[in-house]
Amino acid sequence: MRLATVDQSKKIDENSQKNYGLSGEILMECAGALAAREVDQSYFPELSRGEVGVVCGPGNNGGDGFVLARHLHSAGHRDLTIYIVGSKEQRSPLCQLQIQRIEQHGLRAIFLEDTPEKLERLRSSKLVIDALFGIGLNRPIEAPFVKVVDLINSLKVPVVSLDTPSGLDCDRGAATGAVVQADMTITFGLAKPGFFVGEGPYHVGKLRILPIGFPLENLRNIATTHFLFNEKLARRYLPTRKESSNKSDHGRLAVVAGRAGMWGAGLLASSSAYRMGSGYVHWLSFEPHLSEVMAQPEILTGQLQTLSQLNEVDYSAFAVGPGLGVSQKTADLIEFLKADKDRAVVVDADAITTCVQFDLFPLPAQWVITPHAGELSRVLKVSSQEIEMDRYHSVLQAAEKTGCHVLLKGYRSVVGYQNRCMVIHSGNAALAKAGSGDVLTGMIGSLLGQGLDTLQATAAAAYIHGRMADEWVRSGKDKSSLMPTDIADSLPGLLGRISGGAIL
Repeated sequence: MRLATVDQSKKIDENSQKNYGLSGEILMECAGALAAREVDQSYFPELSRGEVGVVCGPGNNGGDGFVLARHLHSAGHRDLTIYIVGSKEQRSPLCQLQIQRIEQHGLRAIFLEDTPEKLERLRSSKLVIDALFGIGLNRPIEAPFVKVVDLINSLKVPVVSLDTPSGLDCDRGAATGAVVQADMTITFGLAKPGFFVGEGPYHVGKLRILPIGFPLENLRNIATTHFLFNEKLARRYLPTRKESSNKSDHGRLAVVAGRAGMWGAGLLASSSAYRMGSGYVHWLSFEPHLSEVMAQPEILTGQLQTLSQLNEVDYSAFAVGPGLGVSQKTADLIEFLKADKDRAVVVDADAITTCVQFDLFPLPAQWVITPHAGELSRVLKVSSQEIEMDRYHSVLQAAEKTGCHVLLKGYRSVVGYQNRCMVIHSGNAALAKAGSGDVLTGMIGSLLGQGLDTLQATAAAAYIHGRMADEWVRSGKDKSSLMPTDIADSLPGLLGRISGGAIL
């Protein structure tokens, strides 16, 4: 699903008016009317229970709110009060036009510029519509608007934001000041990248995306950098099996991982690769494997004594790093694999740190590294806090520096390469446990070995990995109780539901 940054959203709006003859007034009327219908359908009990408060700012977002109020009033919801925030000098022309129209329709309106104490009336509302500021706000909300946001957030009633929760940075998902805490956000045209990362999900609530007439060609030509990866895409990319196929048709993955004290990392990566459908999984390490860790007899094991051994088997993909150790041996392995630029490789954990310490970047373009924010901070030489403040920018920076695809793990995981980002629409804090990343590495390696390209394999594996955690919590289990082995063991059922289209 395409996402539109703030600049792209503005350009979509401008192009729709300039090249397709859709005036700003028409687009605003469509936005407000469709939003009113969505509110009517989603919050009818609240609408019929008491007063509805519509808080409108001085810009075009406020104009959307006026249109919504007018259409709710026409639909029979007469117990409605509009709160107009900001001075007359601050109002956009379309906002001023819509104020004239609500006055003509006789709607109850309070101009807070003249009587700010009347904002207290909002406390009696059973539903609040936030149309204070839209996506164009590029600075923290200032006084006197902060007081309005604080009051909205203090109410124990549903809050619906139009286009975006007022105050949210729609590109980064950052909340640098006061931000409305919405129960539902109704956005227009396309969703915004910041809705899915950082603090965005906590402020957006339920998301509704309404088409208000932007031409499809316009959306596709402009919104080309940010995308959302969801179940529909995962279902499209998951490999299928013919009944006549055999194990050689489903990839031969080499997992180079594990050492004394860290054998579990290799075991988790290898077993999850089998669960994802690999025909063969070879678990290799620089040290001889201990027999007592071999809980999965299907896994082929071996000690990697010389790198030339890797040429003796026709591996379709490699997964390198979990528990392997940061050493010259690991560096030599990565350099050896780089020599064949056609190899598909996923690099994780100790292998990422080795690339940093031994200055092994750039890597081949079809490779993928899978750092969390701490590991990526060593790659970019910035703090993890700075990375979390703008996950999209950070992952694109990393992709440029490393030369390959980058999966920045966390809430929410983002895949980046060549100025394009894909945010993974699944996952929660249940995955915050040692070993979860090892499972993901095996899953990505498996899909690479089965022939998916790097972006498809990485995004599909990350989505399924996160979806497993979502279903764990949805079924009533506590977030803190999920074990990495639970992810691999539960993959069969989840894969069956996704490929069959069933949703838990």
